[in-house]
Amino acid sequence: DLAPVGLIRLNLKGQILEANILGAQMLDETRTLLNTVPRTFFAHVSPESHVVFQQHLESALASGKMETCELSLRNTAGHETFVRIQSVVSHSEKDEKDFYLTLTDLTERREIEQKLELQRGLAEAAVTSKELFFGMLSHELRNPLTPLVALLEDLATEPGRSAKDRAALAIMRRNLDLETHFIDDLLDLTRVTSGKLELHRETTDAHLCLRQAIEICQLEIDAKKLQLAIELDAPRHFVDADASRLQQIFWNLIKNAVKFTPAGGRIAIQTRSDKPSRLSVDVRDAGIGIDPWALSHLFEPFFQVQQSLKQRTGGGGLGLGLAICKAITEAHGGALTAVSSGLNKGTTFRLELATVAEPHGQVHRLSTNTAAPARREGLRLLFVEDHDDTREVLARLLSLRGYCVEAARNAQEARSISSEKTFDLLVSDIALPDATGCELLKELGAKHRLCGIAMSGFGSDADVAQSRAAGFLEHLVKPIDAPALDAAIQRAVGNLA
Repeated sequence: DLAPVGLIRLNLKGQILEANILGAQMLDETRTLLNTVPRTFFAHVSPESHVVFQQHLESALASGKMETCELSLRNTAGHETFVRIQSVVSHSEKDEKDFYLTLTDLTERREIEQKLELQRGLAEAAVTSKELFFGMLSHELRNPLTPLVALLEDLATEPGRSAKDRAALAIMRRNLDLETHFIDDLLDLTRVTSGKLELHRETTDAHLCLRQAIEICQLEIDAKKLQLAIELDAPRHFVDADASRLQQIFWNLIKNAVKFTPAGGRIAIQTRSDKPSRLSVDVRDAGIGIDPWALSHLFEPFFQVQQSLKQRTGGGGLGLGLAICKAITEAHGGALTAVSSGLNKGTTFRLELATVAEPHGQVHRLSTNTAAPARREGLRLLFVEDHDDTREVLARLLSLRGYCVEAARNAQEARSISSEKTFDLLVSDIALPDATGCELLKELGAKHRLCGIAMSGFGSDADVAQSRAAGFLEHLVKPIDAPALDAAIQRAVGNLA
């Protein structure tokens, strides 16, 4: 009677023969009534659990072993109790077969599980909403940048520009590139926090990635008249990595060193192999350094060392670059650390990665634009873009390069134009007002055997994969300038040849 679980005996018809105190309480019955007036246990089982309980009893009877199930009991007031029932068939004193049931109340546990499941669902929904928000924000921010980037590129390449004009245009372009970088960082942060950072790993030459990152930063290094010491001495410098992500890490570390080193200062970049099968890359500056208290927070998203530091260096950015670099490094199984003796004593960032054997065949190299165009004159392009300024600017710049361009503002216009003229290539935005670019390519591709290049403010791996699956040969992420689009068109033409 004092057992911490409900104990109930049933006959083979499912009638209750006796119950202990807790068992009677679970059924919301008095023991006296249960022990004197035969009542069926099924009357206390919620209707949706009847089949489960019937099969449970049949299994216990057939196997002769203890069987377990979980179901809901319902009392006369409609209150439900979720229980685990363990049943075994045994012979009674009258040598009759009876069911002996043990009931354990799981209601509290189930409520906790349901609350946790609800919280998990809400958290997943919040992550999804955040991803959608940042994805849409990226699209809306990138779209207006495309015509600006394209026009600046066009103006900068016009003959006869004065040095003053070219310098002004270069300033505008650098700041547009900075805005694009901020957008990329926000999107990378959402991928990191949601565990959706994708890596395309292959055998990669880390020294090559380093040189290319240095080349990207060379103009800023020269502008500050910095001394750059490069010692790429590691005998083993091939790693299993995503080459573009590895270059992103190097670029961030070098850019930070340039930013925090005063004009005329020194930056050292060194590689070595202190441990077997391990590559160490050090980026060391002689700049303003970091307070010891700040080192433990340095790789946290949005962390800024201190306001006075930002004032001295001309702006601190969003504080995302290092957090993203650390996440990318750890996704590669590596480590990224920082060491500084304090303010005005410089900082050293160290990246460590496992090395792999140097391949004898093709090594991954970051792609560069093709040099000589295959052909432009007479190449017919159907250009579809709903953003008016982007459509006008890029269509005009492509026409100036010799392409025959027909522009459409939506899918309906594109269908109408393609029904009257033939084209060699479709260049289309993905997010059109009346259809997606993927849907348009599938439709026009089936009718006119047309291939395409996608343009989009959405640039996640899933977005690119979706474009590829639809048949697009290239997926260009906005902002896009005319040379980049021109190069993509030439690659596409080369693939079609």
